[in-house]
Amino acid sequence: MATEIETLRVLKILGDIYPSFHLSSSAIEVYVQMLSDIPGAVLEQAALDHISRSTFFPAIAELRQAAFNILEAANPIPTDYEAWAEVQAEIRRVGHCGQPKLANPLAEQVVQQLGWRYLCLSENPVADRAHFVQAYQAMAERHRHSTRRLQVVAEFIATLKAGIQPQLTGGEGEKA
Repeated sequence: MATEIETLRVLKILGDIYPSFHLSSSAIEVYVQMLSDIPGAVLEQAALDHISRSTFFPAIAELRQAAFNILEAANPIPTDYEAWAEVQAEIRRVGHCGQPKLANPLAEQVVQQLGWRYLCLSENPVADRAHFVQAYQAMAERHRHSTRRLQVVAEFIATLKAGIQPQLTGGEGEKA
């Protein structure tokens, strides 16, 4: 994950490239905080990618998007049809009585949802493929969203799921 020094180095590079744009010290703090979950080398490449295609200083969201595009390009999620082909190969290999061994964890989750035995014994493979593809695409999109989510937001969601009601912190205008 990017250290403060690595993030400041990237911001300096961006400041040198876009000299008319100036960040306040509080904005710099926000950039450092919001980019801290991205590996330093990836963040630097994301900044260079942004520089190569934009004439404007990047927003935090643009740097995050570029970084996650780089990470996903290095470790792509298999397409829905690649995942379906893997399932079909396992159906032929082990049949309805065996246990499938799928390398793709998203395909594994979809197979669990649809039912291994059902997929193996179904007489309507066209509909099965359509259902699988639809479920797989939704699962892949959910995976992308959770992967790109800020750590602090993920922790907040976990708190809500645990049934803990978070308390708002007091502001300056709060009365005792």
